[in-house]
Amino acid sequence: MSFTILGIVLAILGFGLVLLVGTVASGKAVGSVGGGATTDVVVAANDVAIRTPLQATDVKVARFATGDVPPGGFARVNDVKNLVAGVDIKKGQALTSNMLVKSGDSVIGAQSAYLPLPTGYVALTIPTGEQQGVGGFIQPGDYISLVAIVKVNGIQTNNVRTVYTNVHVLRVGPSSADTSATPTKGGVSSSLTVVVTQCQAEYVNWFVSNEQLKYTLESYKDYKPQDTSVDATCPSVAAAGGVKESDVIKRWPGINGA
Repeated sequence: MSFTILGIVLAILGFGLVLLVGTVASGKAVGSVGGGATTDVVVAANDVAIRTPLQATDVKVARFATGDVPPGGFARVNDVKNLVAGVDIKKGQALTSNMLVKSGDSVIGAQSAYLPLPTGYVALTIPTGEQQGVGGFIQPGDYISLVAIVKVNGIQTNNVRTVYTNVHVLRVGPSSADTSATPTKGGVSSSLTVVVTQCQAEYVNWFVSNEQLKYTLESYKDYKPQDTSVDATCPSVAAAGGVKESDVIKRWPGINGA
């Protein structure tokens, strides 16, 4: 009888011990979910559109479980200061290094990147071809000279004059984002996009409309970039005042043969 009672007591104690261990284990599991290590992570405070420079109001710091911190995440708001969204970012989304770039010029994707134009300069697209544009050898980053062929007294006796040198070529052909464009054959494009001031753009457009322009490709050893600082003679688009024939003659005396 005593052995039976002892067995019952031991069984009860064993069952209680199982319950106790289970309760403790369960408590520890819950605690690990809610009370584990956390880390600061910078997230978007609101929706941020692609190519938007980040402002202080666009980001905030949230606490993430250490195991949930995304690769390339940021811990401080200052870490993303002056960076630009390379993709559309949703409110609450953790910011990572592959989402951000240093400049809007670097953004690629559905939208074309901003052209890397220096302050005070504009992009101008000019026509080209095999014989006009050095057989297709002009490439982005090259520098070219613009040669004007001007009729003398309105007849076919022409006067040839180099009107601009060290003109920076930004792009050759249409934007790659233009899916309607038909690629040119043989590497020869129909256009060049160059960097000029707005004043220069007016003169170049005058020559394109009224006379002829051809291009020469300069040696890379002779490059002397002109677009490294603001041009004092034409510091902004507002400085351009229009061009007519008399302005061209004044700018390049004798270009019309007179």
